[in-house]
Amino acid sequence: MKTEIKDIENSQKEISFEIPYESFVEFSDKELEKILPTVKVPGFRPGKAPMDVIRKQHAHKIKSNAIERLISESMGEAFVTNEINPLSQPTVSDMVFEENEPITFKIRFDIFPKLILDKISDFKIDKLYPETTDKDIDKTIEDIRERHISHEPVTDGRATISGDMVVIDFLGKVDDIPFPGGEAKDFSLVLGSGQFIPGFEDQVIGMKQDEVRDITVKFPEAYQEKSLAGKDAVFTVTINGIKEKKLPKIDDEFAKDIDPKCSTLAELKARIKKALVAEADNSSRHVAYMNLLKLLSENNIFDVPYSFVREQAERLAYNSMSQFHAMGLNPESMGINQQMIIDRHIPQAKEQVRHALIINEISRMNGIKVDETDISDYFDHHADLQDRDAMEIRSEVEGGNQLEALRNDLLGHKVYDYLATVNKITEKTVSREEYDKYLKDQMEGSTDVDDKKDSAKKTKSIDSSDTNDVKPAKTIKSKSASEDGESKKVVKASKPTGSKKETKEAKEPTKKSTTKTTK
Repeated sequence: MKTEIKDIENSQKEISFEIPYESFVEFSDKELEKILPTVKVPGFRPGKAPMDVIRKQHAHKIKSNAIERLISESMGEAFVTNEINPLSQPTVSDMVFEENEPITFKIRFDIFPKLILDKISDFKIDKLYPETTDKDIDKTIEDIRERHISHEPVTDGRATISGDMVVIDFLGKVDDIPFPGGEAKDFSLVLGSGQFIPGFEDQVIGMKQDEVRDITVKFPEAYQEKSLAGKDAVFTVTINGIKEKKLPKIDDEFAKDIDPKCSTLAELKARIKKALVAEADNSSRHVAYMNLLKLLSENNIFDVPYSFVREQAERLAYNSMSQFHAMGLNPESMGINQQMIIDRHIPQAKEQVRHALIINEISRMNGIKVDETDISDYFDHHADLQDRDAMEIRSEVEGGNQLEALRNDLLGHKVYDYLATVNKITEKTVSREEYDKYLKDQMEGSTDVDDKKDSAKKTKSIDSSDTNDVKPAKTIKSKSASEDGESKKVVKASKPTGSKKETKEAKEPTKKSTTKTTK
């Protein structure tokens, strides 16, 4: 057997094989011997039929199995001889098979990259830190207050305004013909929520109790239900009830309702401040880490195994598809399929895998490991932050099979702590408005937009980094608002413009009757 090994791009190798025809004959004979005892030939007892007859009758099966075994054993021998450990299943190409001629073919596969980090120190970056002020705390409380609004019946006979919840009957027609999903009774709709197609809610504003009005709207050109897309429609709307928004009073009772562990508003504010500070710490550290990893990636060039990138892109695509379904949308009805989302995530996945490989190599070079003390400290910290029992949080993490992901996160944090000692990181305190603008500028030029956005939004029970869903290199394996029960009957906008909760609750009936949500 002759072999020629080449290094190719994307951390792959290619091996060209030339195998004597005699080797194929040997494998063919072994395949023939294997099937002899089981073959039935009329006029002969099992195992007694002439070999030439059996070879002729089962020529295709014998040849296919012999070639498959020849390729498999040739690859195995080449890997052992050349001390190669493939990371992905090899793909076979350019096979040439002619009788009595050498058999040739090529295989291509991923290998672990040659990772040499020449420069990991002496970089300079700014670490912006958003300060937490009383204004930020008050804004958070106001946001919480908005999420706890109630709606009470209007008794003064006034007309509807934006923010009201109206209880309506409606019947939609296109060319004077009712269409499926265009009718509902006693449907609750918050005006201004963007729950209906553009123009509908605006025309309901100003109506009074028991008023009937014909509303003319135009379905968006990109509307999910193709038979309605771009069409003019008339909805006959009847106002059965008007409820106005009532915001709860911000006092000690409000604090108790929001958090039973708080007996006063002052205690609630203290807990909110604690959470905001923790969020600022996580976000500031995360963004600084991403900027530092980006510099390391730009200054240490190495190939990334495509199988790693593909696996991560599939994971990101799955998360994106899940978000579509969580909003009650079927991406396929909008011309978006799984492969399109995978392809869109390839650049982000490549960046994340590069970062994971860098983190893994720095931890190896410097003996950085995560031990049980690190894990216990993590749970103690979050128990204090959330005012909960540490073992309770640990049980949740372990029960969700997230302990290994937590180890990866903690390893990333320890690597950052190391990098902070060998690079110059200058911390600058800024307002949250300045910080938000900084994040926006950061995201505009990044393939890792979603992670940076999430890091600035909220504090998670598990600290996140852009490698949160990427296994460290040494562990990667090469495997492949409405109040009634009628809220599902709604003509939705082609794109969600209301809150996430409102969008999720509002399922468009026409879509449901013509498409199936893929899970």
